[in-house]
Amino acid sequence: MRPRLPAGRLRLITILAFLGFFTAGAAWAIAMPYDGGPDEQSHITRAAGVAGGAIAPDPVLLPVPGLSRPLAGTRQRIPEGDSRTSPPCFAFKATQPADCAPKGSETPDRQVERFSAGAGRYQPTYYALVGWPLRLWPGETGLLLARLIGAAVSAAFLAAAVHGVLAWSRRPFLLLGLLVATTPMAMHLAGVVNANGLEITAAIAMWSALVPLVLGGGPPDRRLLILAGIAAATVAWSRPDGPASVALAFVILVGTAGRARLAELARDRRAWALGGAAALACLTSAVWTLAMKATELVPVSGGAGLGIGDAARLVLVQRTSFYLKSMIGQFGWVDVEMPDAYYAIWFAVTGFLVVAALAAGNRGDRWRLALVIAGAFALPLWMDIAGAKENGMMAQGRYILPSAVGAAILAAHVIDDRGVFTPQFARSAVRWSTAAILPAHLVGLAYTMIRYQHGLYAPVPAVNPLSGDWTPSLGAGTALGAAVVGLTALGALTWLATAAAGTVSAAGDVPIPGEGAGNDEIRLDRGDAPGHLGHLPRT
Repeated sequence: MRPRLPAGRLRLITILAFLGFFTAGAAWAIAMPYDGGPDEQSHITRAAGVAGGAIAPDPVLLPVPGLSRPLAGTRQRIPEGDSRTSPPCFAFKATQPADCAPKGSETPDRQVERFSAGAGRYQPTYYALVGWPLRLWPGETGLLLARLIGAAVSAAFLAAAVHGVLAWSRRPFLLLGLLVATTPMAMHLAGVVNANGLEITAAIAMWSALVPLVLGGGPPDRRLLILAGIAAATVAWSRPDGPASVALAFVILVGTAGRARLAELARDRRAWALGGAAALACLTSAVWTLAMKATELVPVSGGAGLGIGDAARLVLVQRTSFYLKSMIGQFGWVDVEMPDAYYAIWFAVTGFLVVAALAAGNRGDRWRLALVIAGAFALPLWMDIAGAKENGMMAQGRYILPSAVGAAILAAHVIDDRGVFTPQFARSAVRWSTAAILPAHLVGLAYTMIRYQHGLYAPVPAVNPLSGDWTPSLGAGTALGAAVVGLTALGALTWLATAAAGTVSAAGDVPIPGEGAGNDEIRLDRGDAPGHLGHLPRT
């Protein structure tokens, strides 16, 4: 049996995980100007409306000059301080600092009608969590509190995922997969008012629990069942595309688990409860989307006038790079593109995980990983190709993340499960990989702060995130300090989690006959296994 982390160390690691992820998200919450996140004003309006009881506001059509048809959205009565011009004066203009934006009122007494496109009738769960400060303290105070609440909920899911990963197995790569899945873009979204942030972080928790539950051996762990159920329900009820992300994870993992493992899961009533809860959450969320016509409130651009063939070529030639980069970090109003070297570091670590998994895994592992990657990209590609003629190309990497995070976690699981690396190498690889990617969070935050405080691409570019024409109300140093504290905590937990990995003897995790990377025939032909497509049982 694999050795477990001592209970005290696991508890400390879990606390460090929550502290690390929360303060990293709080840094973004402090650093961003009002409406500084993707489509944030639309989500602010939805949150303030839900907190005021407007769960399902009536849809309206707003004629807009330059558009071929009216803009679909909703009108909600919200405090005046939460109602500002959107897009803001700095949106899509990376050279424009945020000092051009007007200050909001902190008085909640005066109510105004606010038109909101996009999120106007999204699922209300996330907005009910973060919306109440926007009613009580509209303006900067309420916005900061709403952002911090969202960051705390996301951090709780990520900390629970870390706990589940380490409670299940002390082998370290699954922890690295989780950290790789939590990209700077994920933390940026977790630190602003946008349901996409909660959707991504809950999806990371869902995949981190489902992979060992479905593909591991032995009776399902009660803690992982609970985490998977709560996370799946949260993903399903975060956004209209949530049910598709949950269904993709369950269908691929359960559909490729093998007859013996499926039979073992079928005998466990708790596993049935998990599947039933996930199915119910997906069904009710889909009914909400259809009944409320939530996806019809997306802004209409007038169409790009492209046929399917031309759109497909454009996606392959140009858009693919944008999808990949915006999964890592294309911050703000998608106008803060980082230097190419920034993405190269994250791609290198991700590529190491995927290539190692493909090399170490059997045929079933490779098919499973390929299906997750293909499924993650399928919906946004379809959105851009099929909808290009009428709505233009709107898909972004952040829409892909709730499913794409599964690829990093699954690849890490395959590396751990095959045992191809010595414990000493695994510990060193995880630590060096973590040391490579954690600073990217700080660099992305600082670069985005420079964009909002000074503007980018000036003849003599400013490189000081501590000063600027606009600065955060709590101070730029507070935001950067919070990020440093959070990233230090995440680095410390990785060190603690891997500290004893090199002392585990090879005998504690010895591959049994038929379980090597070159024994696909043995794995695929046997039906008596509890794990991957018929692999032999472990002790």
